[in-house]
Amino acid sequence: MRTDIGSPPRAAPEPEVEIAAIERRIAWVLAHPGTSPWLHAALQTAMAQDPIGIANDVEMLRHLLVPRSTAHAMLAAAMARCGQSR
Repeated sequence: MRTDIGSPPRAAPEPEVEIAAIERRIAWVLAHPGTSPWLHAALQTAMAQDPIGIANDVEMLRHLLVPRSTAHAMLAAAMARCGQSR
């Protein structure tokens, strides 16, 4: 059994500090000119909603959109190998 006696474990950041940090990141994305209109609208809408409800909705979107995007990417790659275009 190995015991590390190096630096002490890091404490989790205060919730207020964590919220402030993520809100700065969201503001950066909203201000970035390369942010898609869809993402911009989603972030703006999400900021005005219940965070727990938004987390549930984001998880549902992940379950629906990631497999859809993956399937489309696989189709595009297969078509490119065959010399076809969409």
